[in-house]
Amino acid sequence: MKPSIYGHQIHHDTCFGCGKNNPHGLHADYYFDDESGEVRFQYNFARYFNGAPNYGHGGVISTLMDESMGALCFHLGFIVMTDTMSYKFLKATPVETDLLARAWPIDKEKRKIHLECSLTSLDETITYVKGSGAFHILPPRFFISKLDGGQHFQSYDQLEINKKARSHLFQKIQNRSILGDTKL
Repeated sequence: MKPSIYGHQIHHDTCFGCGKNNPHGLHADYYFDDESGEVRFQYNFARYFNGAPNYGHGGVISTLMDESMGALCFHLGFIVMTDTMSYKFLKATPVETDLLARAWPIDKEKRKIHLECSLTSLDETITYVKGSGAFHILPPRFFISKLDGGQHFQSYDQLEINKKARSHLFQKIQNRSILGDTKL
């Protein structure tokens, strides 16, 4: 088994964010880029996610960003639950336009992970949304007993593989913090 690179590889198929079998979901892939150490993927909001005509609804945009950060945590080997999230909407986000969604880790405490995220034009010249979030790390027993009812041990194994394969990213975060650098 290899580390996950898509959100649906680690999450259930009816998830609103990544589930392929949720007819009302976002159907985002939450791709993990091993080179950059971040979730990085192209997304295009369908017209039915309108807030104002031709622009994405803030709640749906917030959900995409929250799911991006949560998926990153799964790709890093952690089952998490959102603690806090904050977004700055810099420009109205168009629907039916290819966009770039990103999420990257900032810090890890014993039981919490801090992340940042953005939603930009594909060439990253226009930033629509910037955000941050903190996520509680849940114990593995919670995942097995509460989230999947003990039915999907393969997902638990996948988390362990992800954690082992990507643990070096937290060393990069610590080194970056010491040097005052904000990029991985």
